[in-house]
Amino acid sequence: MSIERDTPWWYGIPHVAVTLIVLSAVAAVLYVAVPGAEETRLMVALGVGLLAGLTASFLQGAAQQRHDRRR
Repeated sequence: MSIERDTPWWYGIPHVAVTLIVLSAVAAVLYVAVPGAEETRLMVALGVGLLAGLTASFLQGAAQQRHDRRR
């Protein structure tokens, strides 16, 4: 017997949390993977991580809007 939810599991996650989680994960991977000086690696990791985090937050918001329109 399955319980149906009104909203998907990702709907209740705050946008800030999504941004920070994706930022941290991408920045950690890039910091280790990108060769070069430490300052360069840090700036590349944080910059790309921030872009990825904001993109993930935007996509979550777009998915929430699409879900709300279907209701």
